[in-house]
Amino acid sequence: MLLGCYEKFPEDIHSIALLQHENQTKSLQEAILRTFYRLNNETFDFGSVTPYLNQCCEVGFEFGVAEGLDFVFLDKTELEQCLKCVAEQDVELLDFFFVVRYHLVNNDGKRVPLRFDYHLLRFVFYEGSLEIRVRHEKGTQRVLLDELTRFVVKQINVELVRIQLLPLVFGDFKKVNVK
Repeated sequence: MLLGCYEKFPEDIHSIALLQHENQTKSLQEAILRTFYRLNNETFDFGSVTPYLNQCCEVGFEFGVAEGLDFVFLDKTELEQCLKCVAEQDVELLDFFFVVRYHLVNNDGKRVPLRFDYHLLRFVFYEGSLEIRVRHEKGTQRVLLDELTRFVVKQINVELVRIQLLPLVFGDFKKVNVK
């Protein structure tokens, strides 16, 4: 079993984003893992995630990292295990299960859940470039895949800048196999 690799990642994906980078691959992988761990503990207003819809909605995330045929929630213990794996091995790809949670917040502060979106993400690492493959598994897809990908990349870039590395640069975004 290889940590970070989902053995049944579907061939039928819905989008591919191509990005350029000038960082060491291991540093980039560590930044992605730390970003997803951080996002598991934060919420955002809907407008921070997508500039095109103005809904009074709170958005949260749940990232799980692949372990063979399963995904494990990326908590502090799992983060440390993944960082150790990335430091000790050459990892060519990282797979994640990614839930986007939506909640309306009433005037009294009560959170009302809306239908969530479920995605699979695959990061394929090349020297100087990165490919992000996205599969939308189920949900209403309140946030379009290109907007969601841009949000994720923006959050990774926040981490890269924090650790004094160069940000990712968007090359191309393609929708593929959309049904």
